[in-house]
Amino acid sequence: MSLCRCNFYSHVLLSCVNIHVLIPDSPRSQSGMSLDDRYPVGNRYKTLYLLHGMYEDDSVWIRRTNIERYAAKYNLVVVMPAAQNSYYTDMNHGLRYFTYLTQELPRYVRSVFPVSDKREDTFIAGLSMGGYGALKAALCQPEQYAAAASLSGAVDIGLIGKYASTDQERQMFEDVFGDPKAAAGGPDDLMHIAGEAAASGKTLPRLYLACGTEDELCRPMNQTLRKRLDELGLAYTYEEGPGAHEWNFWDQYIRRALAFMLPEGR
Repeated sequence: MSLCRCNFYSHVLLSCVNIHVLIPDSPRSQSGMSLDDRYPVGNRYKTLYLLHGMYEDDSVWIRRTNIERYAAKYNLVVVMPAAQNSYYTDMNHGLRYFTYLTQELPRYVRSVFPVSDKREDTFIAGLSMGGYGALKAALCQPEQYAAAASLSGAVDIGLIGKYASTDQERQMFEDVFGDPKAAAGGPDDLMHIAGEAAASGKTLPRLYLACGTEDELCRPMNQTLRKRLDELGLAYTYEEGPGAHEWNFWDQYIRRALAFMLPEGR
């Protein structure tokens, strides 16, 4: 795999942004190949948008997991954007990260890298805050993604608002979602978004949720979301396993998420 770090100007965010991108290349073990065979023109790869959690950035999946090796198995391009602590949302007081993620970033990626623009070749996943962002993108823009995965997703903003205990945390929440008392049930609440998606009649992406059994922070949120999805009759796959809110769990379950999203392999 090739690893690219790109810096470009975002017209949505009105600033320069960074992304890391993994791109398949020919195996070193295949000797005797011509350069034309090693670097074919016209390839259009499947793409995974892989989202970080709170307090992290576009480099963290590379630094903390073996995502490069896992993606190589599927001949998959992986795009890892940075989104600060925005919850990948068009913030109440701040920047339009949801518009950036779902509208501008795919256009930039498809104009620069050899990736497919087809829905069936496009996937989105994330952990914690990124799990929320992945599900929000998938349910709000179902025509763009074949499947989505949330690992230990921070998927209940009503509960997140209650967890905000310091002045700094409360200010951060209000900057993203607005008044905590009004956020639950509002347009950024996945419980509300799921209802809108179910009522739309659109074909929704396949959904994968996973959480650690010792994750005291996000397991209750995932149980609430599961109950809501069940009420709406929306299909999803849910898995649990030993682990807390930690990288050992995410490194293991991103492999399971990839197997779910790309069951046919390469």
